[in-house]
Amino acid sequence: MTESALTLCPRCKNPVSRILFAPTVVIKGRPITETDRKIKEYEKEGKWSHAAELADKAAEKTKREDLKTRALEDYKKAGYNFDKYDT
Repeated sequence: MTESALTLCPRCKNPVSRILFAPTVVIKGRPITETDRKIKEYEKEGKWSHAAELADKAAEKTKREDLKTRALEDYKKAGYNFDKYDT
């Protein structure tokens, strides 16, 4: 990038021009929602029960299984023991 641009091809001596292409951006998965951002923020701060409750409520509304799983993981990190409730 520090060298000057070529004006002629070194082999055939024909004029050359620079063509720039925009990079391709591929987004996989579902878009991140405001709720997802807030849950991640709570998790980063170590507020596991807050993150779990928010994920649990969002999972009920949206029927997203990934949020339900995340809520259970955060509840466990917050110290809740679900094993004693199994019958």
